[in-house]
Amino acid sequence: MKYAVIDIDGVLNYYPDTFVNFYNDYQKTNSKTTQPTIYKTMSEIKNNTSYNEYNRLKTLYRKSDYKHDAKVRDDAVSLFTFLHDHGYLIYIVTSRELFKYNQLEKTILWLQKNNLKYDYLYCSQKKDYTIFEKFKHVDLVIEDSLDNLEKIKRINGEALYFNIINSENELLESEEDIYRVNTLREVEWILNKKEGEKTND
Repeated sequence: MKYAVIDIDGVLNYYPDTFVNFYNDYQKTNSKTTQPTIYKTMSEIKNNTSYNEYNRLKTLYRKSDYKHDAKVRDDAVSLFTFLHDHGYLIYIVTSRELFKYNQLEKTILWLQKNNLKYDYLYCSQKKDYTIFEKFKHVDLVIEDSLDNLEKIKRINGEALYFNIINSENELLESEEDIYRVNTLREVEWILNKKEGEKTND
């Protein structure tokens, strides 16, 4: 049996775009100015919003349909099917605070609604330690946070690591042996190629 660790936000959905859209729509509805500034990235929002206001809006976002009814990323179901068919257990490890704002139930319902069949769901702010403590070693990790992925790689050792590129991390440079991809279709394609190489050996 092989073990895959997969993030939710930014991997199975289109975060941070979901938050940027929420923020812009909220500003259009609630701004005191007639022409609120429209932002394209989360970094722009952080740089132009006070710490308290940013956190207030993040809390509203966590309770909103923008988060809990977000569009599932293209090819997510296909990737999960591929992983199950190739002997992987799927561990979803998210930094969501699942026991606040009813996020656990909403997250499970979102996964079910989008036909994302997984084996275990964990919440953790320190994913590297969670992986070490719970699983000792995993074979595959898919993350949008390059920082998280590099920490996991240091403690987990040899495995397949995929970083989903988005507007927040596209200019960052990764360590060696981390695949940087734009889509889950690319992940599946690389894994399929790896499986073919094993068969030929």
